[in-house]
Amino acid sequence: MKETLEQPGFLATAGTLGADVSYLLALVFTLLFLVAWGFAKKAQGTKHHKLILVSMVSMVVYFCAYYYARQLGVLAFEGKEGFGGPQEVYDNVFLPTLTTHLVLVTLGLIMAFYMLIEGFRASEKVNGEYVLKAGELKVSAKTFKIVMFAILGLWGVNQLFLTLVRHASMGANIAWGLIFGTIALVVSIEKGIEKLLPDGARRHRILGRGTMIIYGLILITSTMTYLMLYVIYPAK
Repeated sequence: MKETLEQPGFLATAGTLGADVSYLLALVFTLLFLVAWGFAKKAQGTKHHKLILVSMVSMVVYFCAYYYARQLGVLAFEGKEGFGGPQEVYDNVFLPTLTTHLVLVTLGLIMAFYMLIEGFRASEKVNGEYVLKAGELKVSAKTFKIVMFAILGLWGVNQLFLTLVRHASMGANIAWGLIFGTIALVVSIEKGIEKLLPDGARRHRILGRGTMIIYGLILITSTMTYLMLYVIYPAK
């Protein structure tokens, strides 16, 4: 798969197939999220629910496969690979942009899972239409422990796979460790979110806006990274 993704692209002369497809899908997913958000603003809960479900699941599946295949996050740890510009630009512009992008992607994937689950918990069907239900929404202590142990178990399985099958570098292990650590952190602060926003419907609306801002920033940093790698400073 990695070899296929590294074939010549169609958007920029120096671009790759993987980079071009990834950037176009980032545009498509952002547009779909904006449309779904528009449905929510118009109180069209069922349309919002269906479109956001399909969009987020598709985004998670694609980006997990894409970033795993290319190990793009390792670029943030293993030097000036793929960047043809000056070292100063790499250190002061490209690397901070790429790192910010990877952090936002991680947060975006986490929020995709969180908002899908929270959306199901915070909604109900009334006359065949999904609507947000007001009222306190909490996770039990037992469920919280199960989720935390599940995250720990998945991290352990992933580490074994990285070490024994892929023989991944230290950078890749650190990147994946940060991803699972961030997931555990978000789950752990759920208790804080419950205290700040106890009402499930209000929580979903506020966090939904925040998630849309994250996806917008992902598109901006993705555009900047693409332009620097394949248009302004392609590797020679």
